[in-house]
Order: sequence, then C-alpha cells, then structure tokens
Amino acid sequence: MRFRLLCIILAAGLIPLYTGMKITQSSHWKRCYDSRLESMREQGTSLAGQIAQNGYLQQQLQPEVTAQLQTLAAMLNGRIMLINGSLVTVKDTADREQGKTMISEEAICAMRGEIKTYYNETEGVAEMVLPIILGASADSTGQVIGVMVLESSLADVLTEQEVFRDNMSVLFFSTALVLLVVALGLSGGMTKPLHTLADGIEQVTENLDSTQVIEAGSFSEVRQIGDAVGRMMERMAATEKSRQEFVSNVSHELKTPLTAIKVLSDSLILEPDVPIEMYREFITDINAEIDREAQIVNDLLALVKLDKTAGELNIAEVNINELLEVILKRLKPLALKRGIEMVFESYRTVLAEVDQVKISLVFTNLIENAIKYNRDGGRVMVSLNADHKYFYVKVEDTGVGIPEEEQGLVFDRFYRVDKARSRETGGTGLGLSITKSAVQMHKGSVKVQSIPGVGSIFTVRIPLSFVLTVQ
Repeated sequence: MRFRLLCIILAAGLIPLYTGMKITQSSHWKRCYDSRLESMREQGTSLAGQIAQNGYLQQQLQPEVTAQLQTLAAMLNGRIMLINGSLVTVKDTADREQGKTMISEEAICAMRGEIKTYYNETEGVAEMVLPIILGASADSTGQVIGVMVLESSLADVLTEQEVFRDNMSVLFFSTALVLLVVALGLSGGMTKPLHTLADGIEQVTENLDSTQVIEAGSFSEVRQIGDAVGRMMERMAATEKSRQEFVSNVSHELKTPLTAIKVLSDSLILEPDVPIEMYREFITDINAEIDREAQIVNDLLALVKLDKTAGELNIAEVNINELLEVILKRLKPLALKRGIEMVFESYRTVLAEVDQVKISLVFTNLIENAIKYNRDGGRVMVSLNADHKYFYVKVEDTGVGIPEEEQGLVFDRFYRVDKARSRETGGTGLGLSITKSAVQMHKGSVKVQSIPGVGSIFTVRIPLSFVLTVQ
C-alpha cells in the first residue's frame, strides 16, 4: 500500500509538473521565434519600400541601400536576397545565389503579394519571403515588382532555449526530489497507523483478549476501523464464552439424563423383586429422562439442519390463522399446568407463502418460551395482523422479562439469559437462534421488547409472497 501511495503521490505531482514544463518551454520558444519573425518583417518591409522607390532592382547604383542590406543581414546573422519580377536573384549579401533563377513556392506566393515564413530546423535558420511592392498606398495595393528573401540564424534563440530548458530540468528534478521526500514521509505517515492497527489485531487475535486496547494512530478513519475491530473482538469473545458455556451446559444436560437412567436401571437390575408400583415409577422416570435427552438432541439437529439447508424451503400457501390455532391448542396443556391464560387475537384472515414446518417451529418456540418463562397464573397473548406486503405475529407474555443489555444477545446461539432457570425448564439456548434462522430464511425479521419483571414482546414480520422477496 505504501508503494502504491508513493507512486500515486509522485504521479500526481510530477505529471502536471512535467506537462507544465513542456508547455512553458514550447511557449518560450514560440515567443522568441515570433519575436524574431516580427523583427524581420518590420525591418524587411521598411527596406523593401526603399528598394521599390529607388529602383534598386533595375540598377544597383545606390550604395546606401547596399549598405543597409549588409547591415540588416549582419543584424540577422544571416543573409538577404533580392529577386526581380523574372525570379532572377539580383542581389545576395552572401554572394552565393546571385544571378540564379529562384523558382520556389515561397517566391511565387510572394509575387502574388503574400508573406511566407519557414523554419529550417536542420540549419537552425528562420526564412521570410516578402513581396517588394511599388506604388503601395492607403487606397491601392500597388504592384509587386520583386521579392526579398531574409534568412536569420536562430543560434542565439536556440542557445537561449537550451539554457531555459536546462534551468527547467534543474527545477523539475529539484522539485521531484523534494516531492519524493514528501511522498515518502506522507505515505509512511498514512500507512504506519495501518501497520500499528494490523499488529494490534494480530496481538489480540493471538491472545484472544477482547479487553486489549488496539492502538490505531491519529487518523479518524483508522480509529474507526480499530473501534470496529475492538467491538468485533468483544462480540467474538462473548460468542466464544457463550459457546464454552453451551458446551459445558449441554455436556451436563446430556450426561444428567444418562446418569439418571443408569441409576434407575441399575436399581431395577439389582432388585429382582421390585414391586410393580415402583417398577412403573422407575420406568416413568426413565422415560422422562429419555424425553429430556431427545429434546436436547432435537434442538441441536434442528439448528444444524437449518445451517445445512439454508435456502431449501418447501414453499406453499398456508393459512396462518389456522396454523397458530393448532400450535396454541398443542401447547395449551403446558400452560394449564401453571394456570397461564392463553389469548389469540386475529385481525384478519392471513394466507402466506411459507414453509409450514419451519414457520411452525418459529411460532412454537416463541409461544413455548412465553409459557416457560412466565409467572404462575400469568398470561400469553398472541396476535396476528397483516398489510399489503407482510404479516405480523406478536407474542406477548407477563413473565420475568429480559434485561436491556441482554436483549441484543438472546438470538445468539448458545446464549441463555437465566442459565439456572433455563436448566430447570430444559432450555438449551438454541430455541431463539433456531427461530431467527428460520425467519431469515423467509426474508423476514424478528424483534424483542422487554421490561424485567413486566414481560416480553416478540414480533415476527414475514412477507406474504416469498417470490416477491427473492426478486
């Protein structure tokens, strides 16, 4: 990550700098080149006017014009050629082309009154071809009687450009060096908290200590990650603690019925002449212990099955009103033993696309818990309602309630609020976890509201149409 940050910072700084340097060099060259052309045009046009008035192209008897030509050629560090209307070179300050016919595109265009420029990159020379016009005025364009060719060496401009480029290169590499130092420091400063965070997470992971503080540096985003990891570790520690407690409790629960069965069966074996009444009593106790063992195993198998077959639902249209009435009728004897009143309130007929077996498990767990953790002579109220999209089942009891700090944990696997009472009622800490898993398989939700000593309300919301939730 540090290398990538380093590359990004350098690219973000150097690419614009390099582009700006190239643009500046190009602009500097164009400015110098245009300035030289403008100087050549002004001086050449002025001298071309004198040549046209003095008839220098017909007879070269004006020494002062010749001197001006030589002077301007020297100033330009180049040469000047004069070409007459027949495209014959009548004057060459360098004495190379004098008397020769000059047939070129630039010369022909100049005879038409145009000014042409050309840069000979090989020789480093700027060329300008001007028309020599006779009788030009504000009202008339005049007659083109010849052409003036000016050549100017750009050696001084190129030298200046080279110096400018060297200065820009020094500036570029100096800036690049400074930017590299800044990028190294900045990337190191940005990644150091992440390394510190990673080390802290590694230590916490190795020690499995959720109380250890993870140093996350000064960046707020990294601190947020550190806090999130800390909360995750606390959650993992709580889950691990619950799991260990569950293993211990389930081991005890599984062992206790077996121990009782062993003691009762040994008693029957060692006492061959046991009265029939005691024999029946022992067999009844053994049967109860077997039922208790079966309940624990069934809960474990149900949870495993929900995990393995998530998404495998046997969806069918089910009358929820009738389903709840059947469940309440089945659990009514359990409530009557403790004098608990059961009330079912239905606001409308509800038909929903659900897996009947799994939804029955959901409502059975919730209503059975409302009975088990209720007070003697209490009340369990079950209500059913629906809107255009969902149906709602609310299970309310007048029982012991759930402390506020534990309400977010009751759906966790292996978690039990009152472990002693859960053991007395045969709870394994899996019922609500099974309930939540089954509800989530239907794309629904289950929530709890509770006041200790007053009671709890569990609300289940499930879509009426399963196909709609998949889309």
